[in-house]
Amino acid sequence: MKYSVWIIPPQPVFNELGKVIKDLSIKYKGPVFKPHMTVLGNIDRKLSDIQKVIETVVKGSNKLNLSLGLVSFSTTYFQSVFVRVSSTAQLMQLNIDIKKLLDIENNVFMPHISLMYGNHDMETREKIAAKIKLQNNSFVANKIVIIPEKSKPEKWEPIVTIPFVRYS
Repeated sequence: MKYSVWIIPPQPVFNELGKVIKDLSIKYKGPVFKPHMTVLGNIDRKLSDIQKVIETVVKGSNKLNLSLGLVSFSTTYFQSVFVRVSSTAQLMQLNIDIKKLLDIENNVFMPHISLMYGNHDMETREKIAAKIKLQNNSFVANKIVIIPEKSKPEKWEPIVTIPFVRYS
């Protein structure tokens, strides 16, 4: 089984993004999924190995202060419409450290939270992205989760939660 490592935004950002995702999925007939930022996906390792790596990486990390940026769109199914998450040195280093310890070759990391999945035409994606206005534009991530990759996004559920803990 393959796994993904996510950051799930806390309230009130979680509810706001969740409502946008649900509304878009109903209107454009797409899957409903939990708001999340994938730090690294498609990890083909034992769960215990992934958990050990994440615990090693985050035990020396402070909580992440993250900001949401522009709502945009792309050509891919899983990034049909999304909101960018502003890059920070801490966030990017987290991705690098996890890849290094799992011995995963470069896998481009563009921090974002998807708002809609689908194969819609580019004009539709652009119009949808232009209409989305988010009220909450920042959050503090205090944990990271591991998700087993399943074919249906509705079934994606965290199975391991690891808090960011900085030991003094």
